[in-house]
Amino acid sequence: MLRSKVLTVTAVGASLLLGHAVAQAAEEVGQAYIKGLATYIDPDNDRNVDDGVVGGIGGFGYALSEHFNIELDFQSLSLDGEDGAEGAGSFPNQDQTALSANLMNIYNRDGRFAPYILAGLGVVNTQVDGSDSDDFQAQAGVGVLTRLWGSRLSLRSEVLGRYQDADDSLTDLLVNVGFSVALGSKAAPVAAVAAPVVAAAVAPPPAAPEDSDADGVFDPNDQCPETPMGDRVSPQGCSCDVTLQVQFKLDSAELTDADKVTLDEVAANLTRLKFVSGTVVGHTDSSGSEAYNQKLSERRAQSVATYLEGKGIAVGRLAASGAGESEPIADNKTAEGRAQNRRVVLKRTDCDAPK
Repeated sequence: MLRSKVLTVTAVGASLLLGHAVAQAAEEVGQAYIKGLATYIDPDNDRNVDDGVVGGIGGFGYALSEHFNIELDFQSLSLDGEDGAEGAGSFPNQDQTALSANLMNIYNRDGRFAPYILAGLGVVNTQVDGSDSDDFQAQAGVGVLTRLWGSRLSLRSEVLGRYQDADDSLTDLLVNVGFSVALGSKAAPVAAVAAPVVAAAVAPPPAAPEDSDADGVFDPNDQCPETPMGDRVSPQGCSCDVTLQVQFKLDSAELTDADKVTLDEVAANLTRLKFVSGTVVGHTDSSGSEAYNQKLSERRAQSVATYLEGKGIAVGRLAASGAGESEPIADNKTAEGRAQNRRVVLKRTDCDAPK
């Protein structure tokens, strides 16, 4: 029966969605969007109408959070009556208009493909042979948003089961295909500006103290006593030229467990060496457009800065920014090279502050 078919499609789609890793096919959080979709219906047998492409949906939505959108939809369908048995004539045509509110649970919003689960409630008006009725309707199903280019236009495909509480309860299968267009743009996070730190004056040694790592800073004043030979150091004896980087998966700004271990060590050092400040610069490989890669690099830098802020590092100590695909360190023509270019580089800058 149709109803069991709807439940099966919905259940299989939902299980596939839950298998995706949460990771931009969907609109950014805080963006509004409009959508337009064509509708194919496999109707309940009791409707006595033909299946086929019968109308469409126009709607408005808003991205509430990383995983949830809300929508308001208007749907218009024209259903052709079936031919009856020989000599019995045909069943009447039906015209429907519906207004519904939907909640979408989106996965992998920042990826090229963003699957989702949708559920909604509304009212449907059905006109048959000059008479009409208003009924409650509910719908649920699964779909996927596919980014076409940039982050503004997406292809939207979905399969929904619809229940209409008419005189005889009716269950239809709807397939909707169309486009979603983001409105305006969400402002990128403002990079924190690192305040220059004036190096503390070093008191003169009382009498020929040792300089065990030969960096020019005597041991009593050296806060980094094992600086590698030849490194440029600050008055505190800590290396000025130290850089560190973390890597990212393709088209992702999510930190890996290994990255978090590395950043925990960075946070511990920054907590101890409160005079250190620097930059956090995100980079990408050459996959995708320059505009999209610029935003992705900014999100990667902000992921690192936000993680360190969560470990107690003050916002003003690290300036987060993105360089897009403009500064590769390896060949983007190879998978290994592209992997090296998907990075965030942390670099100390307070040594260059005016003395």
